[in-house]
Amino acid sequence: MRRLTVAVFGVMAILLLVGGCGNRETSDKNSPAAGMPDKIIVQAPLAPPTAPLFKMVADSLPEGTKLELLVYNTVDEATARVLKGEADFSVLPVNVAAKLYNTGIDISLANVNTWGILYLVSVDDTVKEWQDLKGMELYVGTRGTTPDVLTQYLLRRNGLKEGEVKLTYLGSPEIAQMVINGLVKNAVLPEPLVTQVLMKNQRARVVRDFYADWQRFEGETSRLPQTGMVVRNGFARSYPDAVAGFHRAYASALDWTVANPDQAAPLVESNLKMPAPVFVRSMERTRLQYAGGSGASKDVNAYLAKLLDFSPDMVGGKLPDEKFYLPQ
Repeated sequence: MRRLTVAVFGVMAILLLVGGCGNRETSDKNSPAAGMPDKIIVQAPLAPPTAPLFKMVADSLPEGTKLELLVYNTVDEATARVLKGEADFSVLPVNVAAKLYNTGIDISLANVNTWGILYLVSVDDTVKEWQDLKGMELYVGTRGTTPDVLTQYLLRRNGLKEGEVKLTYLGSPEIAQMVINGLVKNAVLPEPLVTQVLMKNQRARVVRDFYADWQRFEGETSRLPQTGMVVRNGFARSYPDAVAGFHRAYASALDWTVANPDQAAPLVESNLKMPAPVFVRSMERTRLQYAGGSGASKDVNAYLAKLLDFSPDMVGGKLPDEKFYLPQ
């Protein structure tokens, strides 16, 4: 895990990344509210929605609230921190956020930022559609996370029964390296790992785009809300102005990242050790767009409803109520 402590003007500082945690009975560690918090702890993954945060960190801002940014490696690591109330903001898969909320964790979905970064990649020339995977092995990211959830959903929608495709679970970075080394033929990977694989293994190619396939089955206007930010409600109650300011700052930084990937790439390279050319090319297949929690509720509800029908445990056994969505 990497820690970056940054001095940021109160309003901006507070939101550096979506967090959420603590039982609903747990009192807010930063209470009582005193305008702005002394320090904000945020956590984010090794993934595209973290890139705008580095832009926010790099901006020359007056001294103020201290910001501690934690870059996590696994969803389990992030979830543990949410459960312990150790982060004010957290970037999480949307279904994981819903599951935590449904188990009584006092968080709200502050925004959705990632709408499609998953792809089916293969080095097998015979694999052109999902149905071609029948009888084969497919490597997928951690069980129960977004890659697993959507892979199983699309396999079933394409007529493949459980067990007809052997699913093997490993961490996505490990899977990517195995594809590069010729040890894996078929894999589900997110960007920017897809681009990394394509650049290093000339046989590798993108077979299916999860976002396009989702719209194929759910309708052309249906979006795929994969990742969002959650905020710890105790923190949001104590510092509403700071939360609102962070929303504005993050939305602006995200728009800048999408419009200027070549300028964002050096920040990503220096902080995540991802080669700048990989990041720039990966943005061609990365759908980043800011949508506030309540504004994204229709798409999120539709997405979670499909997952609920498919596997109730993946969303905590029920759809979250309206209090799950942070008012804008």
